[in-house]
Parts: sequence; C-alpha cells; structure tokens
Amino acid sequence: MNRLVLSVTIMASIASCLFPQHGVGAFWSEQVALPMFNSSANQRGVLYNNMVVTSTGRVIISTTETNPSNPNQTYGHYITYSDDGGTNWLTPPQRFTQTNLVIGGGSPKLALDKNDSLYVLWTSVNPAAIFCSKLDANLNVVIDSVRVANKISSSSFATHFTIDRYNRVHVMWHEGNMNIGQITEAYYSRSTNGGRSWSSVQSISQSDGRHSSYPHAEFDNGGDTLAIAWRDSVGGANKWDVYIVTSTNGGETWSSLPNQVVTGEDADWDPDVVIDNSNRIHLFYHKYPENNAHQNANIRYMYSDNVGAAWNYPANPATGQLSETGKRSHLIEGCRYDVKRNILWVTWKDERDFNYTNGEERGDMMAAYSTDRGNTWSVSEFATDGGDSSLAFKAGALFPNGSFGVNYEMIAPGTAGIRVYFRKRAGVVSSMSESSSVLSRSELFQNYPNPFNPVTEIHYRIKERGFTQLKVYDILGYEIAALVNEEKQQGSYSVSFDGSNLPSGVYFYSLRVNGFVENKKMILLR
Repeated sequence: MNRLVLSVTIMASIASCLFPQHGVGAFWSEQVALPMFNSSANQRGVLYNNMVVTSTGRVIISTTETNPSNPNQTYGHYITYSDDGGTNWLTPPQRFTQTNLVIGGGSPKLALDKNDSLYVLWTSVNPAAIFCSKLDANLNVVIDSVRVANKISSSSFATHFTIDRYNRVHVMWHEGNMNIGQITEAYYSRSTNGGRSWSSVQSISQSDGRHSSYPHAEFDNGGDTLAIAWRDSVGGANKWDVYIVTSTNGGETWSSLPNQVVTGEDADWDPDVVIDNSNRIHLFYHKYPENNAHQNANIRYMYSDNVGAAWNYPANPATGQLSETGKRSHLIEGCRYDVKRNILWVTWKDERDFNYTNGEERGDMMAAYSTDRGNTWSVSEFATDGGDSSLAFKAGALFPNGSFGVNYEMIAPGTAGIRVYFRKRAGVVSSMSESSSVLSRSELFQNYPNPFNPVTEIHYRIKERGFTQLKVYDILGYEIAALVNEEKQQGSYSVSFDGSNLPSGVYFYSLRVNGFVENKKMILLR
C-alpha cells in the first residue's frame, strides 16, 4: 500500500481516537449516530423494542428528542430508516405526528409482522390510553391510532408488544406508579385482525397488594404456545421474584394462576422471554444477590420444553449465569431468535467500569449468543465501548443475512448531550452449514481486545478465492508485520498479532484481496 495514502488515513483516524476502556468485539462494525430533527436537542432511545428490520433488510428505528434544559419537555417523536445496513439513514427523520394530537403522547415502540407491516405502539396522558397505529415500510399510515386499552386505575403505563408468526399482535403492560404509592399490576390484550380491533383487557397478575411490573416477551417465532414473564414484589423494597403466565391457544386465554419461576433470597428482576418455533420457552433475567447486590449483579438464563412446568439450566454455563462473575451486569434487552440459523441472542448492560468515587455508571452493552437453542453459550463480548460515558435504552433486531443490529443511547463524546447510535454484528456461523449470504462480501473486523497487551485477534472474511494480504503498519505508515500473504479460499479467518516487541501506541492493519481494501486502527496499551 502507498505509504503516503495510508499515512493520511492514519492521521485522520488519530484525530478521532477516543482511547476506549476495553474495545469492542471483533465482529462488530463501527457505530453510527442516528440523524436528528432538532440538532440542539437530546436524542433519546426507547425502552425495549424501538427497532425492526424488514424482509428486504430495511432497518427502522424510533427515537425521541427532548429539551436538554428540561428533560420532561418533549420536542417530538421520530422514525428513520436505513437501506444499506445502517450506514446511511433517512435524514431528517420523519416525525410521528399522531402523538401530537393528544396530551402527553409517549415514545413509539415498533413491531413488524410477516408482511413487513409496521406497528407503532404509544401511550397518552389525556386521554389516558394505549394506542396502536399501522404503517407500511415507507412510513405511510395504514391504520391510524386505534385504542388498545384505557387506563384502569393508575397514573402511568409501562408497555411492551410483539407479533407472532401468525401475525397476531400481543400487547402487555403494567399500570401503576410505585413512586407515589400505587400498586402496579400486569395486563394483556391482543389483535387477530391486523390491529383494527383488540380483545378485552385481561389481568395476568394477581391483585394481591404486591407489585407486578414490566411484563415482557418476544413472540416473533411463537405459535400457540406463549409465555409472559414479569418481576413480582414478594417483600421489602427490593425483594422480587420472577413470575410467568402461559397460553396454549395463542393468547386467547392465559393460565389463571401465575407460576413462580425464580425465587429465593436474592432479588430477581426484569425478565425477558423468547419463544422459538419449537415451543421452547427461553427465560432471561438479572439477579441482585443478597450479599453485595450492587457489585455482584449478574445475568441468568434457563429454558422450558413443557410450557413452563419444569425448567432447565444450559449445559454450559451449568449455573445459567451468562455474565462474568464479579462484573456488575444487569438490564437485559435485545433478546432475539434467528429461526433460519438457529441462533439465540441476548444483550445486557455491563458496569464493570463503575466509578465508585463519584457514582458514574460507565456502562456498556454486552452480547452473547447460542447456536443450539440455549444449551451452550458463547463467551460474552462487548458491543460498545463508551469510555467514561454510560449507555441506556438499548434494543436488538435480526437482519435477513443473519447479522444482529443494536441501537442504544449514550452521552455524545465531547458534549453534555445524549445521542442514539446504531451498530451491527456480523452473522454467526452455527452448527448448520454457513449460508452463502453470510459471505456476500469480504470484510475486515475490529481486532479484539482493543486496546490490547500484548496479543490481539484479527478476524476477516473473504467473499471469493484470491491472493490475500493482511499487514500491520505503524503510525507513520511503515509496515510492521505481514500476518497473511498468500492465496486464500472463500471463508472466515482469524489471526493473532503479538505486539510484545513494540512500544505502546496506535497501529493500523490493512486487508487487501481481489481489489477489496479495508483499514482499521488498534491500540497497544501497556
């Protein structure tokens, strides 16, 4: 490679280098900031499902923009999309105007049916209700603002919804505000005619004077066997267990008594459920141990093959703990099942860099996957590295080619504002044969770990056979090492780079094959 050209690339990259804490997993792309309507606003994500991907690969995301000086003042709710995998986005984003017609219109949540129809769930204060609108993939309104439910007995909602493989739309929510002494209870409604009408509201939790909060489930591949989980207060301010209700008729009726699935002296919080196409119930939750609940918070998983009657831990890890021991981990989101490739995904918030001096969270997103329906799990990997910043409101979605996309809000570097970002992970090769769509193009991935000391892994993929060069350069563009310099077949590869004999600093590596060239930077930090 021409040293002058590479040096220009290097200097431009140095100018934007943020010196992260621990790097991002090798198969994750660079993050992309989503477009904004009001450039001076704070851009917020939406709790749980604010992102969907159509059958053609169009990724659609909803965001909210607020006043930086008054976070309770909402400027508007917006929807944008990308047709090139998340590099370029509809700019400016399109305003979701239905929320303007009520008082206190809430942040839109998104779900997609099997015909690529987009459903938008949102709430309002006056009238106190939950609404659902239906749009096409170009954001044109098809069905406008059908009321799902009215407020029953409280001042606030916490909603979630999902669509099963038969295009039945399922909405679940809790009502109540614990901060002002209201008891929260969980409810459910569904539509079997594309959102035009909704069933009578069912109470799925027991009215026993205890809080039942944040019901959650993903039915993307579900059939008639369904399950909804929530956290239920069983005593004290923070003592919660996980409860679940099940249905064997697609949500027409639910088990009359909730099943107490996770119990004990620890606090078990905010579960998520995924139903796969073979009726396996996958349950994720996070645990605050009674001994040092803050520092030892961790992520748990188990599954059931008999409608929740019995539960199993995976073979690996045998305890069901997916997060690293001693690394504070909680707030599960982004659980998805790729039925075509047999891949199960989960993401959570990792706060190992928590600053105990000043209380800064310094949280990042962690991801893990299973290629055998939850029986064994990958080593968890970082999806973000925000340095001293902390992320919130994250969500995940699957692409048709097997890639896994996430979006999340984080403090924008160099400012006091909040911004929403998108990032995508390359598809995972499961026990099934590698799909040709996974190798639709050559690709060079970010090394991991990054920063590193002294060894790091570099992963790359080659679309077709060709002479392949993978080389490492110093900050001036001089070649340091030739890691690959030979003919390679189509496929995925990994190579180690050992920087034992090099000083700390920024280095660059470059992949060249059949006219494809891509460069990335890495940091050796001793």
